[in-house]
Amino acid sequence: MDGKPVVLSSPSIRARAGSHPRWRGVAGAVIVLAYLAATWFVANASLSVQSLVLVAAVFGILAISLDLVAGMLGLYSLGQGGFFAIGAYLTTILAADTHISVFVLLAIVVAVSGAIGLVIGAMSLRVSGLYFAITTFIFTLVLTVLATDLQITGGTQGLLGPSFPDFPAALAPLGAPAAWCILLALLAAAGAVWSLRRSPLYPVLLAIRDAEPFAEAAGVRTSLIKICVFGLSAAMAGTAGWLFSFLGVVSPGQFDWAVSLNILVMVLVGGINTTLGPLVGAAFVTMFPAVVNINPWLQEIIYGTLSIFAITVFPEGVVGLIRRSLGGAAEASSRPAGRVAAGEKGVSEAGGLSALPAGADGAAHDVIVECRGIEFGYGTGPKALRNVDLVVRRGHIHGLIGPNGSGKSTLANVIAGRLSPMAGRIVVNGRQVDFLSPSSRARFGLRRTFQAAELVRELTTSENVAVGLYTQVPGVARRAAVWPLLPSGRRDSARLRDRADGALQSVEAGDWTQKRVGDVPHGIEQLTQLASVCVAGPDIIILDEPATGLSSTEVDHLARVLGQLKVRGVTMIIIEHQTRFLFPLCDEVTVLNAGEVILTGTADEVRANKTVRQVYLGE
Repeated sequence: MDGKPVVLSSPSIRARAGSHPRWRGVAGAVIVLAYLAATWFVANASLSVQSLVLVAAVFGILAISLDLVAGMLGLYSLGQGGFFAIGAYLTTILAADTHISVFVLLAIVVAVSGAIGLVIGAMSLRVSGLYFAITTFIFTLVLTVLATDLQITGGTQGLLGPSFPDFPAALAPLGAPAAWCILLALLAAAGAVWSLRRSPLYPVLLAIRDAEPFAEAAGVRTSLIKICVFGLSAAMAGTAGWLFSFLGVVSPGQFDWAVSLNILVMVLVGGINTTLGPLVGAAFVTMFPAVVNINPWLQEIIYGTLSIFAITVFPEGVVGLIRRSLGGAAEASSRPAGRVAAGEKGVSEAGGLSALPAGADGAAHDVIVECRGIEFGYGTGPKALRNVDLVVRRGHIHGLIGPNGSGKSTLANVIAGRLSPMAGRIVVNGRQVDFLSPSSRARFGLRRTFQAAELVRELTTSENVAVGLYTQVPGVARRAAVWPLLPSGRRDSARLRDRADGALQSVEAGDWTQKRVGDVPHGIEQLTQLASVCVAGPDIIILDEPATGLSSTEVDHLARVLGQLKVRGVTMIIIEHQTRFLFPLCDEVTVLNAGEVILTGTADEVRANKTVRQVYLGE
């Protein structure tokens, strides 16, 4: 297959892709000009105002760096204080010892903190959740101890940070150069994250966070992306340390474990996984003690109470709460007038699979998946698969049936790469793939769905389907930070929307393209899964109990869609208990029992087999 499906395009899709670009550009220019005017005001303000705003800006960058991994990847790092310290101390020590340019020091800080972040990420990401947070917390704790005890860091007294170079005389009216540097760095950090959220990489990151098997099955190298994003976050935190060193003394108390916790509070209070939330949280946490100048003991109580209240009562944070309030009316007005069951209303009367890829002609009987002698076991118990052989021919629908615990899903996971066989050989599309990752097998034309839909519930169905196109858009990660500014990025976004919406139309779920997955019926979830694998033009699709939970009407619709996929030349391996749905579709059926193949044949042969009727059909 060519892997380049021709997808239906509609005027409404094209309108969304290019609606009012001029006005968006004008609005962006106005925001930037207003920000520059505010920067000029701060740069010419009193030292007390500058100190208050610039410290908040530095912590705003730190909060953005944490939100990059916590909000988008679900990795709650308590190591930002450590990378912050690396940037500040490295800048201060090298500036005193070498007298090189502070901008050269910035490059060194970014490289060193980013490299350490990659190493820490590669080690820490072997665990997740609480263990990941503890690992990064220990990293910060160790650095704080070293900064306190080492002579080169000045011990508990710390070191006086370097001075930022002055502007040329002609630019003196601009004010303090350090203020411009810090506030422009904040603008760049916020702008990069804003751009990333509008790039095709953003849905991929959320898929890694919420549905990692789905992302892997779409060809995403999830571990590599996690490590790289964590390295980017570390480099950003190191940059914040570089900026902070120009504001005065650099001492261990400014980077201890409490700082990492405060950065997390900033993100949670302002709104996790929002562009402005980390900035709002940073402004609140850093400015509150200075603005509310009361008894320190009472001040801490009020600060702690407000923080706990914001986190527990409004878990989406201040920005998330405002966004939800403003978006409620728009969400209600965009809701479909009535529930459309899958299969009752389609985009085209013909059934609409013209958007899906055509199969390879003249190869209907080639072997496309071959498993020989597959052995697999969980722990020390009996093996789940024992000497399993399976041959699937190109363009066929091959059924896998058997009682619960017979090894069907295990075999599907072995073929897809989620599990590695203890013995045996797997060939997919002419390549031996025994120990390749799921993402590598996806790049060889193998895609799959899951029994429980693995999708990102906060994204629309169209955005979920677009995740399936990740491998077909070159340089997504490289361009993500400036995506909306690039003509190529805008063109690719329009093509992605067209192809994703077209794939949903092709499975007759086109009325739900702009609805969040969390708000759609179960049948539409299943069709969204199917569209997400079909959109990439795969050669082979593994479907794990696709009819589970569907109504009879939806099952009939699914059968029609799968039949049309077969006509287009797509090979399918279907695990299913509903034989009335499965048997009419299949060219061949393999029956498993207790991890062994007991029969492979046509549906009629399987029905007629006495052993099968006893162990599976209950006769």
